[in-house]
Amino acid sequence: MLTLDSNNGKIKKKTSDRESGIVQELFDRYDKILSGQIDEIPHLGDDHHKIYAVTNFRGGIGKTTISFNLAYAMAKKYMTLFLDVCPQQNFSSLLLNESDIYQGRTIYDAMMELMMGAAWATNDDQPLALRVQDRNEEFRDGKTCYFIPGSSRLFLFPSQFYSRLNEYLGMTSASGKNEAVKVLLDMLKTIITKQMAETKTEKVLIDTSPFFAGGTHLAWAAADALIIPVRVDEQSIYSLELTLEMLQKEDSDFNVWRRRAGIEQKPTVQAVLMTHCGWNRQADHQIDRASRMYIERAVDIAVKFKDVFSSDAPINHFALLSDFHSSGRISGSRAIPIDKLVEGRQHKIDGRSLEVNSSVNRYKKELKYAFDIINQ
Repeated sequence: MLTLDSNNGKIKKKTSDRESGIVQELFDRYDKILSGQIDEIPHLGDDHHKIYAVTNFRGGIGKTTISFNLAYAMAKKYMTLFLDVCPQQNFSSLLLNESDIYQGRTIYDAMMELMMGAAWATNDDQPLALRVQDRNEEFRDGKTCYFIPGSSRLFLFPSQFYSRLNEYLGMTSASGKNEAVKVLLDMLKTIITKQMAETKTEKVLIDTSPFFAGGTHLAWAAADALIIPVRVDEQSIYSLELTLEMLQKEDSDFNVWRRRAGIEQKPTVQAVLMTHCGWNRQADHQIDRASRMYIERAVDIAVKFKDVFSSDAPINHFALLSDFHSSGRISGSRAIPIDKLVEGRQHKIDGRSLEVNSSVNRYKKELKYAFDIINQ
């Protein structure tokens, strides 16, 4: 890989020729993607995933923008159920297409009802899953999809959840406490299973918070596969390693609780989406040196934890996404998928006119490839 020399700040080479060659395959593939020549997606295993969680232990990496645009791509092909377990509720705002606080039942209410019993039930006459097309007209050209909103009260959920878990762990009967712990760890999956049956949806996409505790923990317990966005910066590379380590190591919080509950299944990694990649303006379709350095480091980490991926070739799970600039800001502010933005069109954002520039055509190709490697 390429690393920064701490003495002079210059990039220096530190990988074998073989490793560099593997990463170069990725960059060569992107030349084909951006040139419209890609005709075959690498095979990423035989598992057909239903439930995906978008996750990373770092904020500010474009996770919600990615989740929203993947949601639109999924809606074009499948009847999909979307969930927001992040207390910041950005995914909710985009799918609801409103900035006001949602007053109906949320995923927090549903989880607390399962955890605390019927006495906790509120707004019981209101549906939990909302039809996305009734809230965001940009999704009306796709399949019928549903959405369970998040809540700011999810900030409180981790302490409530782990208090209950430890209470059940202290039960005297070993078989009883294991089953009780399993019920708690499976409660998001229980909600998803019920809502998929009621809405007749085929796939699920969960947007998580950058903290493992609480909702993200339950999302991992429910998911078949993880989608991990990673910004090309130092903190994100470190967070990628923490994420893969949490999934792999038997003594991690996730795996310790999973074993206590007797749960065998754990998710595999389906995609690592490198975000905010820079492209060399002087060389068409060529990644810039700084982005390349971080991508090579991310690949090196993925190879180190290759057994958590859904195939034996982690490099094939990587997709590269640009810094979406004005298009990303328009998409996030106006709740419009990037795939529906039109080059040259003006949008009013915070009192200023922003134009969709020609780069949006590259962004669409990048997002399509990311969806294609996820949708296997």
